[in-house]
Amino acid sequence: MKRILILISILACAVCQVEAISIYEVQFTSSRGSDGTFPSPYMGKDVTLEGIVTATDYREGGFFISEKLNGPWRGILILDRNAKVQRGDYVKTTGTVSEYYGMTCLQNISQNRVLSTNNPLPQPVLLTTGQLAHPEEAEAYESVYIRFLNVSTMANKSSKNSLMVTDGSGTCFVLCNLFNSQRNSKMSTNAQYASLTGIVVYGFSQFALGPITPADYNILQPTFIQNRSWGRIKSIYR
Repeated sequence: MKRILILISILACAVCQVEAISIYEVQFTSSRGSDGTFPSPYMGKDVTLEGIVTATDYREGGFFISEKLNGPWRGILILDRNAKVQRGDYVKTTGTVSEYYGMTCLQNISQNRVLSTNNPLPQPVLLTTGQLAHPEEAEAYESVYIRFLNVSTMANKSSKNSLMVTDGSGTCFVLCNLFNSQRNSKMSTNAQYASLTGIVVYGFSQFALGPITPADYNILQPTFIQNRSWGRIKSIYR
C-alpha cells in the first residue's frame, strides 16, 4: 500500500511540473534580463498553452498562436518542424519555455493537439510603426498578430528582403520572407499601403513585421482609380 501511495505521489508531481497557463502569463515580464531581451519568468519550465494558430510555415520551423482575445503579450512562437496545423486551428501545446534569438518560444514539444478547426482568426491589433520602432514598447507585441494602416515604404530592399516603412509616427522594418508562402513576395519601393498585416518578430536587435500571406499586403490605389466610373467612360462613346 505504501508503494502505491509513493507511486501516486510521484505521478502527481510529474503532472504538476507541466503547468497549464495562459500565453499572457508566459510572455508578460517587466524585467529586461541581462541581455535586454525581456526573458520569460517561466524560462526553462514545461508548460501547456492553448491558442489559435495565426501563422504557419515559419522559416525557422514552427508556427505562431494567439489567445482568442488578441492583445499585448498574447502571442507566442511554437518551434515545431513536424507540426501539422493550419491557420484557424485551436491547439493545445506542451513544451519548454525558451528564448530563440531573443524571442520567447516553446520548444522540445511533447504534445501538440488540435482541439478544433476553422476558427476565426483573432482581430489583428492596430499598431503604429512608431510603436514597433521603440523596443521597450514593441516587446509587448512580440509574436502578436498586428496591422499597420496607411504606411509608406521608405527604403530599398536589403539582402534580407526587408523594407523600412512609416505611417508618420516613426520607421520600422517589414520582412517579406519570414514565412514559406512569402518566399517570392515583393513589396514596392516608394509605395503606399492601405494596410500591412502580420506577426511581430524579433531578431538582430530589432523588431519587425512579417506578413503571412499575399493578402496581407493591401496597396493603396491611386485616387483616380478609386473614384473612376466605368459608366461615365462608356457614355463618351454613345
